[in-house]
Amino acid sequence: MEKMTKDQKSLQIKKEARATLILFFICVLWHIGFGWGLSGSTDITIAKLPLWWWLSTPGLFIVALVGVIILLKCVFKDFSLDDEEEEVHHAE
Repeated sequence: MEKMTKDQKSLQIKKEARATLILFFICVLWHIGFGWGLSGSTDITIAKLPLWWWLSTPGLFIVALVGVIILLKCVFKDFSLDDEEEEVHHAE
């Protein structure tokens, strides 16, 4: 676990929240874009389901899963939210 100052923790929390919101908006745009955008424009079906459904629903799951893995590996950090002073005080 990484030791960080209070300011570093605050910046990291904001970075994680911002990255999560970006992934959320990517997922919303993906779902609406393929679900609404393709719904009337193509007659392609897979297993009797239209292409727009495959791209907007199971496709969204894959996009979200890959996005979360990227967030976990590249953005999120493991750190304690406790203050350093509190830990020293309790140890004595």
